Formats: sequence, C-alpha cells, structure tokens
Amino acid sequence: MPAPTGQLGRLAPAAEAATGWVKGEASSVPSGLERDSVQEILNKQHDKPKEQMLFVFNKDPAHYDTWRDGLWAALRILARNFTIQYLNVNDIVVAERPSINYHVRPGTFKFILGWGAFGSPTDYFLTQLHTVHADPHPKALCIGGNAVPPHENVTEVYDLLFFETEWYRETISFHPLIHQAFGINSNIYHKLPPRLDEHGDRVFEWDVLMVGHFLPWKRHLYLATKEGRKLAVGEIYQEYEVSATIVEQLQEHGIEVTNMLPPRELADLYRTSRLVYFPMATVGGGERALLEARACGAAVEVAQDNPKLQFLLQLSPIPDHHMYARQLLEGIEKMLDKVGTRNVTMRPPMPDDETVVEQRIKELIRNTCKPGEYCPYTVSHRISH
Repeated sequence: MPAPTGQLGRLAPAAEAATGWVKGEASSVPSGLERDSVQEILNKQHDKPKEQMLFVFNKDPAHYDTWRDGLWAALRILARNFTIQYLNVNDIVVAERPSINYHVRPGTFKFILGWGAFGSPTDYFLTQLHTVHADPHPKALCIGGNAVPPHENVTEVYDLLFFETEWYRETISFHPLIHQAFGINSNIYHKLPPRLDEHGDRVFEWDVLMVGHFLPWKRHLYLATKEGRKLAVGEIYQEYEVSATIVEQLQEHGIEVTNMLPPRELADLYRTSRLVYFPMATVGGGERALLEARACGAAVEVAQDNPKLQFLLQLSPIPDHHMYARQLLEGIEKMLDKVGTRNVTMRPPMPDDETVVEQRIKELIRNTCKPGEYCPYTVSHRISH
C-alpha cells in the first residue's frame, strides 16, 4: 500500500538528516538511528494539527552538522506535539548590550522554549523580548551551564525553568516552577560488543581518554598523573589564548590532543578507552559526556572534589532522549496550566473538511503579515460529489 501523502512529504527532506550521520563523519559503527528515524518520520502524530512553539538557542552554525545530543533527539520527539520554529541568536554579543528589534505577534506561538545559560545570548534575547517588548508568550528556559541567575527579573521573564542535575536545583529554588529535564541520545551512545584480538582479549585504543573543551576549569593537566597512552578531545578555541596554552602544555607531557569529534566517532572512543577521566571542577561541566561514556560501557573516574559528577556516576538508569522529551512535556504542560488563558494562539477553528496542508498554508500567510495588519487569506476546499 502506498504511503500517505503526509508521510512521503516527510520522507524526502528528513530521511538523511534524521539518520544522525553528520558531515565529515568517518565512523562505520552502526546505531539505532536509522531505524528510529524511519519510525519517527512515519509517526502518525505528525499528521495531526499542532500548535506552534518557538525554540530559541545559541549555537555556532559551524557546529550544526555535529549537533546530535540528547536535546537534539528530544526535540525530534517534541515535534510530535508541536510545530517547532527554530531561532538561533548566536550572533548576539551580550557584552555590547544590543537593542533587540524583534517582534513576535501575540498568539503566534503556544509558548517559547529557550536553551542556554543565564547570561547567554538566548537569555539576553528572551529577557529583552519580555521586558522591552512586553511579549506575552509563556517562556521556559532549559538552563545549560552552571551560571547563577545574573538578573533579578528571572521570575518575571520565565514561567518555567528546566534544570539538568540535582546539584543545580538549589540555585534556582527561588523560582515558583522548576522542572528537571536532561538525557543523552541513546541511539548513538550505547553499548556494543567489545573488540577482541585473536586471543579473545579486549582491545583498547587508549588507556585514558578525557573529553572537554580546552578551558582552565576543565583541569586538563590532571591527565599527566595518569599512566599509558592518553588522548584529550575537545573544542580548541582560537579566540582564547589560554586554550592554545593548555594544548601546548598537554603535548609537552606527551598527551595527544584533537579537536571535538563527530558523535559516533566519540562514541567509538568511549568504547575503546580503558578509562574515561573527568578531572574538571564542579563548575567545569562534563555532565553529558560522563553519562554518554557510561552508556557506552566505559570505565569512568571523576574528581573527588566534584559532587555533581560524583552523583551522576551513580545515577541509574541513565536518562536518555525519550526521558528528556517526557520531562520537557511534563514541565511544559505544568506551565501552560499555570498561565491559563494568558496566551491564546490565534488559530482559527479547523473545519472538518479542511486538510492539514490547507491549515498550514493559512498559518504561513497569517504569520508573515506585519504586526496589526489584516491578513486577507482565503483557502477553499472543494468536495467532489
């Protein structure tokens, strides 16, 4: 039986991107992404009328091709319930305090979801949108990083705050609505049968692996205390002199260094390393990488003075992108129940004989009109008798 038109329309543009393969990736290790992508594309929930949400984030466009983390995967599941519009505000330089000339017509979106640390371009954009432009859309922030809220109007701007780890909960306990949401992309980061030599012994490519951007709070030089063949993987920031200095110091100690790798190649490294080491300070991140390494079956060691990562070392089960998506939906439902009718999307009732395609055409025309402008759209649906 031929696939419904809606399914064919999704298969064409989405199949390649949804597999999870990324540009420049050389790994031949299979994963569950191919099967998962087909199942997701054919999910009938995508053919139902959906409210729109705006996802605001700040990510270097150069990293789009390797964005396959738990958030990426969770958003694909969230797209079953909402039509997601993406807005990258990475070009905002917060230190320059730029004016934000961006208007969202009230009712365009059911809500706005942001991802970024406090003080990030995402936080700056959403704060300006709310305080300067009096935007009424309900707003939630997925907090990335460990920064303390830098402004006093957090409860005014955000109706909901998502936090990743229990360690951070107390930092935002002043907010009336907080919800935990975090997980890894388990279609990429998972166990596989170990590689064995001709004698049946397990083969390790590296004795010690460390994953983390080359910045001071990662404490890379602790690697020098470990024995064997060592590799440090992470983002080498050209704009920060300290990043190059750390790389030079590691190389002087005989530690090999490489820039951040595509997801599947990183998963390969986790599986073929005797130990994955996390020496970073508590404020030095490492949460996602630690859970990814554990999911791949790697032996993991964490700095004793890092209670946040020590907690994640014992966390079971390891949260995956399905749990991440469920947690996001739970928090969003609580937020929408709380705000009630404060934000009503401007969606006209859908006639019984109107197709999803025709409804989306209406939305496209309506959402491209200027603020306050009347949208004279007309879509007819003829029924043949």
